[in-house]
Amino acid sequence: MKKLNIFMAVALVAAFAFSSCNSNKAKMPTLKTQLDSLNYAFGLANGDGIKNYYIKGDSAKKSIKALLDGLNEGMKGKIDKENGEITDLGTKIGTSLKDQKKKGLMGDSTLSVDINLIKQGLINGLRGSKIQMTPQQAQEYLQKTMTALQAKKMEKQYGPNKLAGEKFLADNAKKPGVITTADGLQYQVIKKGNGPLPTDTSKVKVDYEGTLIDGTVFDSSIARKSPVVFEVSKVIKGWTEALKLMPVGSEYKIYIPQELAYGSREQQKIKPFSVLIFDVKLISIEKSEPAPQMSAEQMQQLQQQMQQQRR
Repeated sequence: MKKLNIFMAVALVAAFAFSSCNSNKAKMPTLKTQLDSLNYAFGLANGDGIKNYYIKGDSAKKSIKALLDGLNEGMKGKIDKENGEITDLGTKIGTSLKDQKKKGLMGDSTLSVDINLIKQGLINGLRGSKIQMTPQQAQEYLQKTMTALQAKKMEKQYGPNKLAGEKFLADNAKKPGVITTADGLQYQVIKKGNGPLPTDTSKVKVDYEGTLIDGTVFDSSIARKSPVVFEVSKVIKGWTEALKLMPVGSEYKIYIPQELAYGSREQQKIKPFSVLIFDVKLISIEKSEPAPQMSAEQMQQLQQQMQQQRR
């Protein structure tokens, strides 16, 4: 799951319901379950985002009231185009409530919306309160918990794919010539090169073909007749580990467990928890272009600036 953009969630798809309670004061919420905490954290993080972008200085109290008024109007379907910026924002949030209640908290149908907890979280965030958790902790909690819930959901949906991959690797490890590393990466040396070994910062040129355990080809620079160049540390973990084992000129067949590939994420033809198989040829380590040299005039200017800073 990508990282949540809390403020954009407010501006575009947030949905808060506000009861008729007259109190807009920061106070401690009652959190009994994970879902309670998610609702409160969602409101708190969003309230803090609104405060930082829209509410400044002595106008905070007035702005908070205007936002809450807009929320109530939006929930009732009242839209006044002459409202101020803060009230308009509240109206947008309010009018999205019905849709959010149908789709679930943050679009997850398994998570019900708790109006009062979101309201209190929003108020606390707008007030700059750190009750129960700070806005940063709220964002981190949302990201961590939603990522875990999404992974659990994917595992339930794609469990058979995960089990098939685990069985494939267990059987494959018994084959002659297959080497298994400490973290589960498997590889076969088809041809051992005699060049240098890449490092994390090396840029390498490779030719490859990637397949799933059922033989489906999902990517192939070989078929495109176009080798690719990239930095060793900028690819999935399984690739990075394997490339650092390959001297230039080598050809390996590598078998990457889902934990070292895309895990619960779906990537076009690659379903969640897929084991990936690659035929890889390491062609070369590309030379880095030298940094541009300073002219004598630029060097003199830099020296003068440094002298001025010391004074």
